[in-house]
Amino acid sequence: MQGTDGVITFTEGLPGFEACRQFVLVASPSLTPFKLLQGVGDGAPSFVAIDPQLVDRNYVTPLERADLARLAANSDRPLLWLALVTAHDDGAATVNLRAPLVINPGSMLGIQLIAADSPYRIDHPLAAA
Repeated sequence: MQGTDGVITFTEGLPGFEACRQFVLVASPSLTPFKLLQGVGDGAPSFVAIDPQLVDRNYVTPLERADLARLAANSDRPLLWLALVTAHDDGAATVNLRAPLVINPGSMLGIQLIAADSPYRIDHPLAAA
């Protein structure tokens, strides 16, 4: 099942939001460096995301062959990596570098990698620019 008209399909959903499987990615100069991952449909969730390499320039998370297959991707095509941002009541924000979203722009399929043994945190502090 592949997205059309800019719709990204997360065939397994996102943890906690499994019922919403289709999203569009909204980018705007007023949002930069962030992007908005907006669920399709009434009451669908939306998430603020950022390129994880903007948070940690050495960021690297390996993709297994099974992950590439889930994305209908091969290793020679670029993929889009995003980390979800969480705002806190005290005005601070954190980034989930442990479980990034990976999107194949060619197939419009996405997954959220969940690596238990990742060196990255789910609540990495987001420094103000």
